[in-house]
Amino acid sequence: MTEYQLKGTAAALVGLFAGKIHQHGMYDSEGAAFYHSFTLRDNAEVEELLNAAEGRPGPVLELCCGSGRLTLPLLANGFEVVGLDNSPSMLEILDERMREPENQEYASRLSTVEGDMTDFSLDSRFGLIVLGATAVWNLTQKQRAELFRCVREHLAEDGRFLLTVLDIAGFESAPAAFEYTSVFPTKDDRSPVLCTFIDRIEPDGLRSTSILANRLQNGEVVDTALYTAWTHLAPLDALEKELAAEGLKLNTQRELVNRHQITRSSSARRRLLLEVTL
Repeated sequence: MTEYQLKGTAAALVGLFAGKIHQHGMYDSEGAAFYHSFTLRDNAEVEELLNAAEGRPGPVLELCCGSGRLTLPLLANGFEVVGLDNSPSMLEILDERMREPENQEYASRLSTVEGDMTDFSLDSRFGLIVLGATAVWNLTQKQRAELFRCVREHLAEDGRFLLTVLDIAGFESAPAAFEYTSVFPTKDDRSPVLCTFIDRIEPDGLRSTSILANRLQNGEVVDTALYTAWTHLAPLDALEKELAAEGLKLNTQRELVNRHQITRSSSARRRLLLEVTL
C-alpha cells in the first residue's frame, strides 16, 4: 500500500485487531468515499481562499481538487474551474456531485483532469492556481520542486498561486516523534462511525494521519478500517527557498483560524495561506 511503515498508536491498533482490520490509503477507491463523507461539512480555508481569490481573473486551476470541497464554492462564486486530481475515485465523486440538482447550474463551468500535480501540461495559463488542504505536504521535496515548476509554467504573468500549509514549529529539532489522538463519533449514509484520529510527526518531517473507523450497527461494531495519509513537512523558510529555486516568490502569508484545528499550543501548529507570484 505504501513504502512507509506505521508506528506508534496506529501500529499498535493494527496489532491489537490481529489482522481483522481493513487498511486503506486515504484517497484510494475505498478511502475516497470515507474521506469525502468525513470532510463534506468541513469549511476550513474556504472563506479565506475565496477572499484571496476575489477580483482575480479566471479561469482557476485547482490542484488536488478531490471531491470538490473547494471546487464548489469557487464555482458558486462565478469562477470557471479546471480541477486536477490523480485519484479517479475522488473525481468520480465530484462528477456525481455535479449532477445533483443544486449543482447542475455550475456544471458547464467545470472541467476535470485526471493527472499528477507534479507532472502536467494543460497548454494554458491561469490567473489563479489553488492548492488547498495543505496538500503541498503530500509531496516529497523533489516532488514539490516538480510541482512548483509546473505552477510556474501555467501561471499567468500577473497571476497568483494560493496554497495552504501546516506550519509546525520545532518538529525538525524534536528529540522524538510526537502524536496527537482524539476520539469522536460521526456518521455517513451507511451507519454511525466511531473514529479515532491519530496524527504522528517524526523529527524528519514525515507525518502520518490515520483514522481508525469502527462502523456500528445496533450498538455493535460490524467493521473496522484504518485510513492513512502520509505527508512530508518542511520548515516554512525551507519552503520559501524551494519556491524561489523554481522562479516563484512568496509574497504574503496569513494565518487561518480554524475552530476544528488541533493544537498542542496556540503557536505550535498553525495553518497558513500563502500567496505566491512569479
